[in-house]
This record gives sequence, structure tokens and C-alpha cells, in this order.
Amino acid sequence: MSLQFVIGSSGSGKTRYLYENLINLSMEHPEGNYIAIVPEQFTMQTQKEIVTLHPNHGSMNIDIVSFQRLAYRIFEELGVEHLEVLDDMGKSMVLRRVAAGQKKNLGLYGSHLNQTGFVNQLKSMLSELYQYGIQPENLREAMEHAGPLLCEKLHDISVVYEAFQQEIQEKYITAEEILDVLCRVLPRSELIRKSVVTLDGYTGFTPVQYRIVELLMRYAKQVIITVSIDPEEKPYERTGIDHLFYMGKEMIWRVNELAARNGIRRDQDVRLEGKCLPRFQNSPAIAFVEKNLYRYGRRSEQEPKEIRVFRAVSPGEEASFTASMIHRLVREQGIRYREIAVITGDLAGYRYEIVNRFEREKIPYFMDDKKSILENVMVEFIRAALDAVRKDFDYESMFRLLKTGLLTEKKEELDRLENYVIAMGVRGWKWWKETWERTYRGGKDINLDQLNAFKEEILCVLEPFRDCMKAEERTIGSMTDGVIRCLETCMVREKLDQYCQYFEGTGQFSLAKEYEQVYDRVLELLERLKELLGTEKATVKEYAEILDAGFAEIQVGVIPATVDRVVVGDITRTRLDRIRILLFLGVNEGIVPGRKDGGSLLNDMDREALKECQIELAPTSREDGLMQRYYLYLLLTKPSDEFVLSYASFNQAGKSMRPSSLISEMKRMFPLLTVQDASEETRKIYSLEEGKEKLIEGLRAYEEHGDDRKFLELYRYFAASREYGELTKKLTDAAFYSYEKRGISKAAASALYGTILQGSVTRLEKYAACAYAHFLNYGLELMERQEYQVGAADMGNLFHSSIDLCFQELQEQGKKLTELTEAERAALVGNCVRQVTEHYGSTIFQSTARNQYLVRRVEKMTERTIWALAEQLKKGDFEPAGFEVAFSAIDNLSAMKIRLSEEEQLHLRGRIDRLDLCEDQEHVYVKIIDYKSGGTRFDLAAVYYGLQLQLVVYMDAVTELEERKHPGKEVVPAGIFYYNIKDPLVDIDKENAETPEEIEKEILRQLRMNGLVNSDLEVISHMDRAIEKKSDVIPVALKDGMIQENYSSVASGRRFEILKNYVRRQLACSGREILDGNTAVEPYKGAAGSACDYCPYHGVCGFDAKVAGYRFRKFPAIQAEKIWEKMSEATEEDGDTAGRTADTDAGMAENGGKRE
Repeated sequence: MSLQFVIGSSGSGKTRYLYENLINLSMEHPEGNYIAIVPEQFTMQTQKEIVTLHPNHGSMNIDIVSFQRLAYRIFEELGVEHLEVLDDMGKSMVLRRVAAGQKKNLGLYGSHLNQTGFVNQLKSMLSELYQYGIQPENLREAMEHAGPLLCEKLHDISVVYEAFQQEIQEKYITAEEILDVLCRVLPRSELIRKSVVTLDGYTGFTPVQYRIVELLMRYAKQVIITVSIDPEEKPYERTGIDHLFYMGKEMIWRVNELAARNGIRRDQDVRLEGKCLPRFQNSPAIAFVEKNLYRYGRRSEQEPKEIRVFRAVSPGEEASFTASMIHRLVREQGIRYREIAVITGDLAGYRYEIVNRFEREKIPYFMDDKKSILENVMVEFIRAALDAVRKDFDYESMFRLLKTGLLTEKKEELDRLENYVIAMGVRGWKWWKETWERTYRGGKDINLDQLNAFKEEILCVLEPFRDCMKAEERTIGSMTDGVIRCLETCMVREKLDQYCQYFEGTGQFSLAKEYEQVYDRVLELLERLKELLGTEKATVKEYAEILDAGFAEIQVGVIPATVDRVVVGDITRTRLDRIRILLFLGVNEGIVPGRKDGGSLLNDMDREALKECQIELAPTSREDGLMQRYYLYLLLTKPSDEFVLSYASFNQAGKSMRPSSLISEMKRMFPLLTVQDASEETRKIYSLEEGKEKLIEGLRAYEEHGDDRKFLELYRYFAASREYGELTKKLTDAAFYSYEKRGISKAAASALYGTILQGSVTRLEKYAACAYAHFLNYGLELMERQEYQVGAADMGNLFHSSIDLCFQELQEQGKKLTELTEAERAALVGNCVRQVTEHYGSTIFQSTARNQYLVRRVEKMTERTIWALAEQLKKGDFEPAGFEVAFSAIDNLSAMKIRLSEEEQLHLRGRIDRLDLCEDQEHVYVKIIDYKSGGTRFDLAAVYYGLQLQLVVYMDAVTELEERKHPGKEVVPAGIFYYNIKDPLVDIDKENAETPEEIEKEILRQLRMNGLVNSDLEVISHMDRAIEKKSDVIPVALKDGMIQENYSSVASGRRFEILKNYVRRQLACSGREILDGNTAVEPYKGAAGSACDYCPYHGVCGFDAKVAGYRFRKFPAIQAEKIWEKMSEATEEDGDTAGRTADTDAGMAENGGKRE
């Protein structure tokens, strides 16, 4: 019964000394027992080391165990019947259930139970309490001295802790309690009494482990403990936590105190010291780091050849640089892969970058970490299925389930099903069970029989699952059976096997290993759940939460596939043995040293307060940060030849990052140490993957560096390669791609459109904006996916239909709009809006509270619109003559039927929202109004460029119709207008309070129509008799009886004629180009925007102004007078205006306001 320490710096050979001594003793005393205790994750590596060092390459009397494995070895020796161990998975599931049952007793945490990750925090808290031997009564005692908030925390934690203990009492014990049981039975063990026990690889012990160490000292022959500490640092003196070797000193002090208390003999300690430690014989810079890191040591005046620091742009570049360096080390220096370690302080953040790069570069590696399965497709399938039942199979949960690919693999049918569900607003199990018979706009080609048959295939699986989950007498056991049956019905195991084969075939071995393990691990969880809580009753929501808690605990690890591989791990967990090169990634502030996870239920202040109550728990953030320096010391002294530090300037999200304080510490020790650019290291090419990347970079920069001989040599290699020749050709074509106008042949255009081009004026406006967008829309008939929601177009349709119905009702009742009272107007609008919404889009406006609000908003704005239109009519002599007036080529109107060539014609159709007429003895004045729910404004430049033709074409058609109806009268265009439907806000001056009449006048002014007005003063007076300075009805301002053109939008009768002829010319020109096959990707761009704004085809056309050949058609701003000149010249060239009007009439109209 004695104690001995083996004390030495990192790299001094403590482990080797210990194992060689252990082997010698075991050979000298073959009848004795020798037990080597190491941390759980080091057991396999330690066994390998001892077997390698042993002359016989094997030993029967040396056991390598962890504390937990030692417990099972002694339980087996003594025949101790211990309860079944509740692992983390089972603990989470039980804890979820227990916490939910105690919810009413939890004052602070009751509302947190359903938050993601909270149960995991609770489990970690309980595990910590178990590890440090804290019981609920200890927490209740501490409450007497705690502050109000900490008191609430301790109350809730003790309530859950006690309930958890009662739940598992006499059924299970936790993994942490195993060591408690070991403490009770260890004194009876003969195995221990005959053994020499060593402890290696520990930086400290928990309270229960200290108790075991105490018992081992009392009952074992000898206990030997290795401690990593510089012997010159006074290892037996206790120091503060800010000392680098605090952890080692604390461990020596506490173990010595236990030995003294029990009268244990102290053997002479082994101190391994010397000026040059064995590990660093060929690397003086690393030896210097071992002696001076985080200490007030001297500085080295030498350049550290074995230490390098690199700066990368991002973690991705760090991984790329690391792969390049590994290739160089292996090829140029003969380093083996197993002699290289890649370490990072943020393994979760760097995992993807490292795995992706290493697998592409074919670097063999072992990831010393376990991966959560929460993102695995099988787990997602189960979670989505439960979510679908819980949410009654709404769209999101249903397609989350279907898109896992485990329920159905028919992707095309699934896409059609999704389109139908989105367009028709299918929601809820009832809708899924119905036979679908209705179609949607754009879905005329859908095969409902096939769609219903596919739906039934899905429901055949989901209906039994739903019935099981919804059963009145359901238990957790029966629900688990339902999940298992669903997995078997969908043949999930077979599908996961197919995934495995695919991943292996594509070289994604880590994913292949994950998919190989996941089915059995999930089945194990489900069986465990039935065993733990099978008879309990639960809702689907509770069941899903319990299952989620279990899934969060399942992690899959991978055994190294080969001996010669790079180890990838983190700072504290990974055991590094006999490595020559250390590559340390992510040496950034906040990562190295790492910030302690703030997910604990007790913060640092709470822990300090509990320490005063003699309750010891895990270290605080500050203590943890100081302790991490010790782990960095151990890590940086592991390699024998070289270590490389790298940090990123930006993280994956593009946020800037600063280098770690470790970089500053290195610069302090080595003033000559320089930070190199990681991109410099990756200039050399060591693999085909790097070669491809350099090839792409070179092609991209060829115009600037076309004479780069290295690039040209690389290009020739890939171009001549049988494997990569085709890829090189594609890359070259892409790098030097230039868009060329091609269009389609006239024959193809004729096949698409025929010889008679038919459509609305909007179609021609679309063509003027972008010929290619027109081709996709009207030629190929590509449509956006229809969605069951209220969009801007739906709102516009609702306004139009409601206003039109209001006027129809008035006509049927023989009433005039201007004669309605306010109450009558409100009743009329309410009735009409209600009728329209009830018959619109399968009651979509009643489907949600938001849509019902939109209906009320439409009603309010429609009432404001009807009021404004009535007020505008009252001010003039015009009367509504038609609503939703339709016309087309069938009416034989020259405006709607335009000849393009001998065989080709353009046939247009249109619908005017409102037509107003005013007649006198000689004239019929025509005014047309188009309602717009947006902010559309009349723009003469847009008309000139062909983007706004609608009103002009409509006026042309209506003029022709009215001339037929009134052959003896002159039909005069009075104006073309947009009325913007809105409910404007008016600023009220509180000091000079405005009357209701003044407020209404201001509202009416804001609702003034915009457009183009005939400049004849007589015409203007017919539209607004009350105009004095600025009209409230039309965009006209007068001064001294003359039109103020700067504040008005007017044109003479002659100019209306020019406008008509110019637009006809534009329509004919566009029509001919469409039938000639023009599909150029040339969107317009003007001051107010471009054709690409809000274009649904942007992802199809590939337009990119940075690519050669692509360009916008620039539409510069032009003054109105210049536009009229250009229009006049264009129409005169065609001879369209000859003999129609006299120039003298035009001059009179422009200057005196007289009608032509």
C-alpha cells in the first residue's frame, strides 16, 4: 500500500517509462496483477502501445481499463448484482417524461420545458450533480444562503432531480452512480489487493474518482500516477488557478493529502527531467515552447524553423491549405499519414470543410469524434411522420415527410402532387382522404386519376400509422410499435443499404459508415423506449419530444479503416501518440482558448455562490479558460518535428475574426516568427483536385495572365488527359463563353404562334420589355407554380370585380352613382365585395385570418374608390357608358386587327375597365379609365419605348366603335387615365384644424387620376367644370384661363392622332419580329428599373451583364417635346398621317387651347 508519482514535462517520456516499468514488473512477477487505468477514449490506444512495447507482444496479467470498466471487472469478481445502467439516451427520455410531470411545481423552468435543447441542459446538470456527489438535500440546504434567482433555480433543479431519482429507484442506476457502487464494494476485492495500479493520461479527478483513488491507495499494493508538470515548477506547492500547471499541482496536493490521511507509504517519486527532452531532440523551437509557453520566460532570438503560422481567408481555405501541406509532407519528406495530426478547437464548425476536402483529395483520415444522427434521413423520416400526425398533415409537415425519399421514390409524381397541393391549398387529413376532382389555372393537362392513385399509395402507409398514433388507448409502447411497423412497411433498412452502397461507390466513406449503423441504433432506441416507458400514456407531441431527446443522444462513431491515416480531432479529447507533425486549425479568438458553452443552467456567479456553501461543481468559464492553457501546452508539445498554426480572417458566414491570443504568445516567444499567407502554400500542386482548381482559376484569369507558362503546361496536361479532356473542354467553353443572338427559325415561330399572332396588348408590352421573357411565357408557356395564396394579382382582380359589380348593380336598379347616399354606397360596396370574395378562388379569402383582414381592407378601399369616382363624375359632364367593355379582332376594328405581311396578321383583344362619354350636338367626347391597384402612372417615354401601350390602343378601339355608333358626329378623345385604387392618409394641421369638407377635398386631390388629357379647354371643362387653378379630377392646371403645361399632362387632338399611329406602328413592328423568331435576351433598362426586376424567368435565361455578349437595352430619359418629335417623324415616314390634319390647326390647339 504505497503511492508514487511519475512527474515530468510533456514530452519527457512519462507514459513510456510507466509502461516499460509495468511490463518489466509483470514479467518479473507473472503471478501478480497489474491494472493500468486510463480515460475511456484512450483504452484501445494504450492496449496497442503496451502490446507493441512488450517483448512477447502480449501479456495476460496487465489489464487496461477506464474507471467504469474497472467497476464492471470488480462487480464480476464479487458477483455483484447491479441494476441496469441508464445511459444518456435513456436518461434523456426519462427526464423528458419526469420534467413534464413536474411542470406545475417548476416556478422558473416550467415554461422552458418545450424549448429546443432544454432537456439536454437539464440532463447535463443532473450528470454534473451525480459526478460531484451532490444530492437534492444539498441543494435545498444551499437555498437558505442563495439569492432569489439562484434559490428558484436550485428549487426547480432539486424538484426534477428528486423526481428523477424516484422514477428510476430500484429499476436503473445512472452511469455516474456506477462509481458510487464501486466505492462501496471495492474494499472486498481480492483482485485489487493483489494488484499494482497505475493511472495515466489524467489532468485531474472528479470527487467520486478521488474517492476511488483513495480506496486504491488503501487496498492495492501500489498506486502509480503520472502527472504532466515541469519538475522545476515546484510540483508539490499548491498555487492559484492562473498558474499554468495548476491542475497538475492540485492533483498532486489532493492525492498526497488523501495518502497522509490514510497513512499510505510514499515511495520516492520519479522525476523525469533534463535539458533536452527525448521528444524534442531534433526540434529546439518546440523544446523552447515547452519551457516557456504561458510563463514569464525568455524570448528566443532564433527563427523557429519547426513552428509556422499561416493566415487564411476562410475555414475552407484553411482546409485546402492543410490538404496541400499533407501532400507535400508525404511526398517530399516521406512523412507517413499516421505521423500527422489535424486538430481544431471547433471540430463541429470545421468538420464539413475537412471531410469534404480530404475525401476529394483522397487523404486517408480518421475523425476522432462522434456525429449526431439528427440530420440523418431515417431520423428525419420518423420525426416528420410524427410531426405530420400532430399537425393533421398540413403542407409543410407532409412534404417534409415525403421528401425524405423513404416513403416514395417517385420524384416526378411527387412534384406533380406538390404542385396540386400548393395550388389547391390542400390542408388537413380530411382533404387528403377526399377524391380530388377539381383542377387549377394552368393545370389543365393534369391527370387526376394518376394523381389520386399516387395519393392512395402514400395514404396506404400513413393511414395505419395515423390510426395507431390517434388511438384512444395508445401508450408509448403501442406508438413505438407503430413507428417500427411504418419503417418495415417502407422498407427503410433496404433503402439505407442502397444509400450505403452509393456512398461507398462515390468515396463518401464516413457517410457510408453512418448509414450502416443508423438503422440498428434507432431500433435499439425504440426498443429501449418501450422497455423504459412502454406502459405510459402520452400525446403524440409528448411522444415526439421524448423520442427527440433520445435521438439527440445517439451518436455514431467510426473505427479507423486503415492504420496509416491522418488523425483529425479536438484539443482535449483526442489522444495523439508518436506524431511528428501537428496542424492546428482555427486558432482564432473565441475558439482557442474556447469559450465555455453558455448552455448550463447555472452561470458562473451561481457556481461561485455554491462554492461558498461547500458545493463543488464544474469549473466556471474563467477557470475553464485558464485550464485550457494547460491543454494547449500538452497539445503543442505532442509533435516531435513541427507544428503549424493557422487562423481564418472570416468565418463561414463572412463575419470577420481575429487571431487567438495564442498567436500573440508565439510572437512574444519568437520575435522573428512571421505570419505567412495560406494561399502561398497552396501554389504548388500535389493532387488532381488541386490541379483542377488551379485550372479553373487560370481560365478565369487568362486574359490578365495569358502568358503564364505554368498554367499553360497544366492546361495541356488536362486537355490531353483521357479522363479529364472532356471536362477541360467544358471548362474552357464556360470560361470564354459569350452570348450570341440566335433566336428561333421562322418555321419554329410559325409552329409556335401560327400566322395570326393573337393576344392582349400586355403581351406586346412584355415583348418590348424582353423578347426572351415573351418567348418563355407565350411561346413555351412556362408558368410559375400556382400557389393557394392571395397575391398582388388577386387583390387587383378583387378590386376590379367589386367595382364592376357595383356599377352593374346600379344599372340594374336604375340608379346613378352620383345620387347615392353614404349609407347606400356602404351597403352596395359591402354586398358586392362579399359576393365577389365568396366566389373567388375556392373561398381562399375565408381560409385565414389574414385573408379575412384583406377582405375588410378591400371593402374599405373599394368604398373610398366608389366615393371618389362619384365625386369626380359630379364635377364634370361625362357619364359612365360601359364597364368591362371588351373588344377584339372579331369586332373588325383596325386597332385590333393589324396586317403584318401578305400572310400574317396581329389580332388583339382587350377590356376597358370603364368608358365615359359626353355628347353635344356635334361631338362625342370619349374618356377611358383603367383601374390600377398598384402605383402605375402614365409615362409618355414608356409609350414611346413600347412598354405602356394599353390605354392608347384602347382609345383607338373605342374611338372606332363610337364612330360606328355616331356616324354624324365627330368622336373626340378626351383623355386616357389610370385611377390608382388606394385609401390615402391626410396630414392634419392641429393648430389650424381643418373641416371635414377640407379633409375630403384633400383626399380627392390625392385620388386624382393620372394620364393624358386633350388640351382643348372645352374638353377640359366637360371633365371638370369647377377647375380654377389645379383640378381635383384630372392632371391639369390653369392660370388666367390658359393651361400650365409644366403642371399638366395634355396633348392636342393632332398629337392624340400621332400617338395612335405611332402605337399601331410599334405593334406591327413587334408582331413582325415575334413571327420572325426573335428571342433575344436583351431586357430593357431605364431610370425606374429594368425588365429583370421581379422577372420569374431570371433563373432560366442566364442573363448576366458581366458575361460577354449580354447587355441591357438602355432606355434613356427623354423630354416630352423630344418624344413627340420622334413619334411624329416615325409616323410621317410611314405616311400614316398624310392629309389627316392641318398644321395650322395644330398651332391653334397648342397656343390658344382651341379644339382642332
